[in-house]
Amino acid sequence: MNSDLQAAIDLISGHELATIFEGLDKLEKGLTSYNSDEFLQAADAVGSLFFIDQYERPDLAPVNDRAIEVLTTAGAAVVPYIIQTFENSDMKANLSFAKVLGHIGVPAIPQLIEFYRTAENSYSQSYALYAIGKIKDRAILAVLPDLIDAVGSEHLEVRDSAIRALGKTMELINERDLSQKQSISIFDKLFMCISDPHSAIRAKTIRTLGKMEKCGILNDDQHTCLVNTCRRIVGVDDQNRWDRAFIVRKEAQETLERMLAK
Repeated sequence: MNSDLQAAIDLISGHELATIFEGLDKLEKGLTSYNSDEFLQAADAVGSLFFIDQYERPDLAPVNDRAIEVLTTAGAAVVPYIIQTFENSDMKANLSFAKVLGHIGVPAIPQLIEFYRTAENSYSQSYALYAIGKIKDRAILAVLPDLIDAVGSEHLEVRDSAIRALGKTMELINERDLSQKQSISIFDKLFMCISDPHSAIRAKTIRTLGKMEKCGILNDDQHTCLVNTCRRIVGVDDQNRWDRAFIVRKEAQETLERMLAK
């Protein structure tokens, strides 16, 4: 390891905000000049900062955002490292790694798709989908078939990430981007999730359906169906079968009010 890299890693191994920031600045400047082995060592050192317990060290909270910026600077070259790390990290760290991939954007998509399709466990699949949902570019339309399929997964965490990513996709497209078959498939898959036993899934489902309606994807029958479903969920119809979870009723109420205000 060259002396400059070692010095930077020593700095980010410190316990004071200013010292860690100094090390991150040095690593960011050197990322483009490191050889492959040095690059991985630098990326691993920066990634280790995502494991800082911010409840115990709230003074170090800014380190997380700065570390995300540094890894994002590395671009597509850091994607393989992050994908490999997904399988061995905790939830908190993986959320930050996913943000890095989201900021890298389009160059990360092919590797994320491949990782999702070949992952051996639902934990890894869920973070691949979560990261895809962080990419704010219409290029994620290439992942649409995978997202539609994942909505029906037997695994809670995969369904959750897929529905969220699908909602983010709906923010980037309009009715001309989907075939009638795709639109019907998405609506039908999501509609089944309104009966999911997990309230977080039901809430995200209503939110995503609302985004579909907002961008003009739903046909008249689907629009009416969503209105009636939201009315049922918030308890303003005559069936007395309102959803008992507040987060679900809140999403349904907001979606209903927006649709009826048109």
